[in-house]
Amino acid sequence: MKDILKSLSDLRTRIDEIDKEIINLLSERAKTAREIAEKKKEGNSVLYCPEREQEVYLKIKKLNKGILDNESLNNIFKEIMSAALKLEGSLKIAYLGPAGTFTHHAAIKKFGNSLELVPIDDVEEIFSAVESKKVQYGILPIENSIEGIVNSTLDSFIDYDLQIYAEINLLIRQNLISYAKELSEIETIFTHKQAYGQCRKWISKNLPSVKFIETTSTSKAVEFITKNKNSKEAAISSLTAAKIFNVPVLRENIEDNKKNLTRFVIIGNQAALPSGNDRTSIMFTLPHEAGSLYRALEPIFSAGINLTCIESRPMNKELWNYIFYLDMIGHTEDKKIKDALDKIKKVSTSFKILGSYPIDVT
Repeated sequence: MKDILKSLSDLRTRIDEIDKEIINLLSERAKTAREIAEKKKEGNSVLYCPEREQEVYLKIKKLNKGILDNESLNNIFKEIMSAALKLEGSLKIAYLGPAGTFTHHAAIKKFGNSLELVPIDDVEEIFSAVESKKVQYGILPIENSIEGIVNSTLDSFIDYDLQIYAEINLLIRQNLISYAKELSEIETIFTHKQAYGQCRKWISKNLPSVKFIETTSTSKAVEFITKNKNSKEAAISSLTAAKIFNVPVLRENIEDNKKNLTRFVIIGNQAALPSGNDRTSIMFTLPHEAGSLYRALEPIFSAGINLTCIESRPMNKELWNYIFYLDMIGHTEDKKIKDALDKIKKVSTSFKILGSYPIDVT
């Protein structure tokens, strides 16, 4: 037993030595990051560079030869970079609130816990806050793998001259959150209608007699059940919301589709530089003529560009006129992308580049 205790003591001493080395290296990294920030300020450059962030994550994956998986290392470096950005300067990031929503979860995934994350409950208000520079960036959902394009986000790009600066992919994991100890106690579920729909089969199987009450967000659902702390009530929401409101999670991952992914975009006032693995988003309208859509899409096909999304959306201000939204692989600084976009612009009645930005690799 003494030998075991001595061995444990030796290992813990080694851990303490490694921790000391890590702290010294982190301090050195932070000092270097602050020097970089000072150089950026001299050159009037932006503090947050998504193309550099992507480079770091790809480097981590390449260098990782240890027993920690890539996701765990990414999470560690995310917090290191978050702390460094805090040292570099004041950054405010607005997200579609309230606190505890999946957009909040996406914001933490991207920026960590050191920066100021500001909840705003309205999509257009986020665009306005970014445009007026009350915040540097805004985070909004733009596409779901099941539901498709988020129209409220798309519509706001029509009225605001902002750029998509980066993206965040997040697997949507729904959870049953309740003070109940057993499923049999639950009589009422509160949640957003989309979240309820994503768990309909699970609910039908496990809670066939439950009553559904709609809330404005999944986070509000959790907040609501904290008022009574009634074991007969439950909410469907994120683990982030459960943690914020300190409510137990009765069942995790109750969503019917385990591949339900939402893509969020970070909007800003500047354009992102090429990273080598980018996506470009555009919007345009076309004349009411035979073959107009073909003429717009033909340059993309001829150039061999990978088109990853195409959506049409009725324009609010013009009856029976539609705006088209396209995503393609590549950056506007790539010659074949630039040439194709120039050709699309010539056959369009209106044309707008929403941004070229690094594809999320985390």
